[in-house]
Amino acid sequence: MMTKFIEILKEQLKSELPGEKAHKIMAPNTRFTGSVMPDKEIAKASAVLILIYPKNGSLHIPFILRPEYDGAHSGQVSLPGGKAEPNDPDISYTALRETYEEIGIDISRMNLLGRLSEIYIPNSNFVVHPFIGYLSQTPTFTPDPFEVQAVIEADLYDLLQPETVSVFEKEKNGHHIIAPYFNIENNKIWGATAMIISEFKEVIANSGYNITPSDFYNAHNVQESH
Repeated sequence: MMTKFIEILKEQLKSELPGEKAHKIMAPNTRFTGSVMPDKEIAKASAVLILIYPKNGSLHIPFILRPEYDGAHSGQVSLPGGKAEPNDPDISYTALRETYEEIGIDISRMNLLGRLSEIYIPNSNFVVHPFIGYLSQTPTFTPDPFEVQAVIEADLYDLLQPETVSVFEKEKNGHHIIAPYFNIENNKIWGATAMIISEFKEVIANSGYNITPSDFYNAHNVQESH
């Protein structure tokens, strides 16, 4: 069933994407918490990867917990990824390179399924290009300690459930933020990352594939391989 789901997902990614409509579902009431709005015309390009892989008979996606630092995304949970470099041949390569650098997985065996809609992040003035990849075997993570405090492995079925979504409020730089988030092992996945996952969920829903826990279960409880 895992392979069937991946094939259907790859085909659905070729269709029109839900884009902003899906992003709004998980968007905070305010997305800019600075004092001077940056110039979007000179925004930097970046890319992230939604990596799907089997583990313990279910499909998972890794998120990374950022270390505390003096920056816009300090201590937040995000997808692996980062800014494009001049030597990157294209933006999909950026997603794969950054994923390798941050969590140390073997990207040579990855099947790149497609991409989601780009999303602008005003606080850091980045345009993020999300991609979706699939590994047929459980990866071994070797996180970069300077960029990754922890790898959080989210069960895809749990991530798709409505009860995983909650709302929190916080004050930042004089802004009162009300934000929906995905609660994964008591970690808040919110902001642009949650908006990207929201579109990912809508793509799955639009595929017509009715996911149940048994869909991701391998009867012999072993990893699939090709």
